Amino acid sequence: MRVHLVSVPYRYDERAVGLGAGPDALLREGLAARVAAAGLESVGPIEATLPDEEREPGRTALNIGRLGARTAGLVAAARRDGAGSLVLAGDDTAAIGIVAGVQQADGAGTPIGLVWVDAHGDFNTPETSFSGILAGMPVAILAGLAGPVWRGAAGLAAPIPTDRILLVGTRELDETEGTLLRSTDVRVLAPADVCRVDPLRAVVARLAATCAVICLHIDLDVLDPRHVPSSSTPAERGLEIDEAARAIATVLETGKVATVSVAGLNPGAGARGTRSIESTLALLDQVLPAWTTTPPAPNGA
Repeated sequence: MRVHLVSVPYRYDERAVGLGAGPDALLREGLAARVAAAGLESVGPIEATLPDEEREPGRTALNIGRLGARTAGLVAAARRDGAGSLVLAGDDTAAIGIVAGVQQADGAGTPIGLVWVDAHGDFNTPETSFSGILAGMPVAILAGLAGPVWRGAAGLAAPIPTDRILLVGTRELDETEGTLLRSTDVRVLAPADVCRVDPLRAVVARLAATCAVICLHIDLDVLDPRHVPSSSTPAERGLEIDEAARAIATVLETGKVATVSVAGLNPGAGARGTRSIESTLALLDQVLPAWTTTPPAPNGA
């Protein structure tokens, strides 16, 4: 199988700052060679960029959306090439552009599923968020509950219905965020649920049966903090690397996954950053061999 390596090295709209340095760190550590070792043919890396002339001061959500539109174009090109996209993102905000790219290639009416592997729900809206942090909102934005300017700038043509959204490894929710989630059809699997292989497989199979394509997103804070000690959003009682790998492989084995995105790597902080890089590569070494097929785009090769 062929994959396009897509890099989105941004923390919000700032290149190579904090988490935005994560994609470059993985590439420097030989990720492309590891992709080949997993039996995948790779194209790239190809970087999504936000030109200075497109960045508007004080309009971060709009800028993230414009960066997302660049990401969408790269993901759509991969779909039309008959390839998957392995997206190395700085933070979770890149996901809106990724889904928009699948919609570009497959059509806005294509039933897309979202599997969000993350310690957090990222289901806040401006009304529910205590902090106002944009990285805590991408799933709600993809569900159409917030961010019309952001969605519009990224080219997201249609929201993902909440019954096609699965949160995996989630263990930290704001109170109002949890209330909002419970009012939807989003399925949430806590770490204990993830470790029960048969129920996990059944939940993933039900999701895959309703979707033509799945976008799989991994925030590294789903792992226990001792594996990613430089994480900017650590959450205790996380998954072991092999536990997360088994869950992710279960999703990949559906044959429906068109995009895999990895975010949340802070490569700084000395030895802690080095440990986080090693854990990320160890996780990808385990999961990439399970990605053996991706559904073709309707107008793809």
